[in-house]
Amino acid sequence: MTLPPSWRDHADEPAQRPPPPPPGQPPYYAAIGDFQGELYDRNAFTSGTVVEVDALVEALGLKAGQHVIDLGCGTGRHLRELASRGIGGIGLDSSPALISAARRAEAPGVFFEVADVREPLGLDGFDAAICLCHGGLGTGPAGDPLVVANLHNAVAAGGLVAFTVFHALFAARHLAPGDGFDTVSLTHHQPAEVHGPDDERRSFDLWTSAHTVPGVVRLANDAGLDVVSVAGVEPGRYRPVLAASPVRLDDPELLVVARRR
Repeated sequence: MTLPPSWRDHADEPAQRPPPPPPGQPPYYAAIGDFQGELYDRNAFTSGTVVEVDALVEALGLKAGQHVIDLGCGTGRHLRELASRGIGGIGLDSSPALISAARRAEAPGVFFEVADVREPLGLDGFDAAICLCHGGLGTGPAGDPLVVANLHNAVAAGGLVAFTVFHALFAARHLAPGDGFDTVSLTHHQPAEVHGPDDERRSFDLWTSAHTVPGVVRLANDAGLDVVSVAGVEPGRYRPVLAASPVRLDDPELLVVARRR
């Protein structure tokens, strides 16, 4: 009997990769932020801040005089752009160097503090809450529900939140040489060379938890959020998130807008 040609890519072998840091350890990305500091904003994915904030203002109905909390704010670029539109807020990040960079460029009405956004924050009363570009979400399946719970707790009943996660179908479809993808936990591992001050380069391991659309809807629902929309996006090129645009295989991120029950 002649077997049909295999549909398998025989290069699709499990990559050897280190295990992610266990729960209770500092988030791995804090070390990257501390290495780059204000140079973080030279990363290509940070160049579309205005377009991203345009989409957030539309999706969340933000107006001058309101206040937003940003979990995993990095250098505070989204809050500074919001401040230019009369919207205040607070940004939290686990990297002291990124928070120092945010404070050096601080805008009126926005404030920054060092905090692990996977831990209970005790902050509420905001008009909206955001978490973008895997600054807090995406560091592991165990931590993601905790971050979404903090988004939920930060707003009143009926309040809106927006967050992005890595798209699992994109991640599995576009593995680079040396990448690994855990098909059970949907965690993507990537060795990365990062540029720092004086053109110093260091290697870091990145572990990014990825999500499907049904999975991220369940993540939001479990936290007490009702999903308004899920859009496929890439950094700096957010499509209108209130439109019923389909999620495509080549969308690297899912942008979720949800309402607290």
